[in-house]
Amino acid sequence: MLVTGIESFECRVPVSEKAAAHGVGPDIWVTRVTTDKGITGYEFYPTLGRNLEKARKIVVGQDPHNIEVFLQQGLGTAPGVETALWDIIGKAAGQPVYKLLGAAKEHIPCYLTCVWPGPADQSGVTYEQQAADIKYYQEHGFKAVKIRGFRRPIQADGDAVATIRDAVGGREVMQIMIDRTGPYSGTIWTMDEAIIMARRFESLDVTWLEEPLNRGDVFEHAKLAQTVDIPITGGEGDRGLSMFSRYLKYGSYDILQPDTMNCGGILTTKKIGALAESFGVDCVLHGTHGLLLASRLQNEASLPNCWILEVALTNPGLLPWEQWEHCLALVNQKELYRVENGEFIMSDLPGLGLDVNDAALERYRVP
Repeated sequence: MLVTGIESFECRVPVSEKAAAHGVGPDIWVTRVTTDKGITGYEFYPTLGRNLEKARKIVVGQDPHNIEVFLQQGLGTAPGVETALWDIIGKAAGQPVYKLLGAAKEHIPCYLTCVWPGPADQSGVTYEQQAADIKYYQEHGFKAVKIRGFRRPIQADGDAVATIRDAVGGREVMQIMIDRTGPYSGTIWTMDEAIIMARRFESLDVTWLEEPLNRGDVFEHAKLAQTVDIPITGGEGDRGLSMFSRYLKYGSYDILQPDTMNCGGILTTKKIGALAESFGVDCVLHGTHGLLLASRLQNEASLPNCWILEVALTNPGLLPWEQWEHCLALVNQKELYRVENGEFIMSDLPGLGLDVNDAALERYRVP
């Protein structure tokens, strides 16, 4: 079997009035890889410009199984192609990708990363509204959420968590994570601010504090992790293996959070998970939403040290399946994913677990 072509394009699928009112857009990117055996691989992530041309030079005319060779030649810059190749490999074998990578689990608990409309620091939403929306998710079976910790003064997000905790109960019934996201929050905490807030969140039984300092700062995160009890997490913006090996060497993070697309694809993520496992560290992947969750699920189900899936970004008060409902127009299945009591149940469909409708892709393709 040989790869015959790679293309990337945009589809525009109408969304319901409810979804549109909650900020869901119609645009879906597709990377499609074809073979001479009629097996086609898909990923719902763009591969554009130089990265697309580079991927074509590396992969077209080659056996799609040779992913390690392709990575050595630079395919990590086109992760949508790498994951589409895994889709082909799984379909050729008649197996889901996670089983080819050594299945670790068939059920994956999830958490919803909630971002409310308005200012990025969430100052436009009251603590009470945040609590009510999270309570709504709890009533629908979800047992974990993550919110942003961007507000000023810094104690405001502690007050928000306190309000949420009062509404939903203790950690045993609802986990709460905090996403500080380093410089993307608009301000960078000092070490003193990070320690103050880490200890405040500890008192509120927060599960982890994500990227509280400048992204990629190995030594300051290590100092913070050694000072406080709450787990410190990060790594979503890093590509390849080198930064993750440094985080592990110096103890920067208690949990690594590679992003399958950012780090270079499924195989690179699997390697990062193995690196983390060798240090006794969990590897909980940075998340996504909709069709792009398919490859993330395959990755996570193959990692023994990954215990929860991020569904991001979730727009309150849409339920996840309401948010990705329009995506069903592009597949031959009644549901994208099976979700029960806050857990994703792995599908037996081969490859990435999606039965993509090529005619629908062409119907909704943007000229």
